[in-house]
Amino acid sequence: MNDDVARVLSARLAKTDAGRTEIQRKSLPLSRPARNLLLIIDGARPAQDWIGLVKGATLADLQELLRAGLVADQSTLGPTQPAPRMTLAQALESKSYRTLYDRITAEARPRLGLIKGYKMILDVERCAGPPEIRQLALRFVEQVRVSQGDAAALALVQLLLAPD
Repeated sequence: MNDDVARVLSARLAKTDAGRTEIQRKSLPLSRPARNLLLIIDGARPAQDWIGLVKGATLADLQELLRAGLVADQSTLGPTQPAPRMTLAQALESKSYRTLYDRITAEARPRLGLIKGYKMILDVERCAGPPEIRQLALRFVEQVRVSQGDAAALALVQLLLAPD
């Protein structure tokens, strides 16, 4: 591994203003792993950790974000106010009932097992509208976190929030 690659992988990257704009507008043709990296990346961990948490993400995806100016080494961004953090509940507001219905139904049994997954699917069927299914999505993520850990919960969050 050359020094440039090692430097990129150990850097603590943060979204730039352009990166935050891209999340909202989805105007660039980013691969799904690159877009998922852009959604979750922040200066809390080195870049290599984020690549490991996003299924299918590679160094090339990270380099694509860097070249496009969507993320940068947070030490080069200078002293700025941290970007306001969005809670999962707030992020789920951007997802339609149908999208959450389809994704929770598809993921319940593989992530929770046959019995708990079937119960989750029944709970999805009982949801009367967007607010209820969003609350159920939060509960689903928490169940996965408790049973399988933070990395599995993060992977589920990425799937739930992935672009339509």
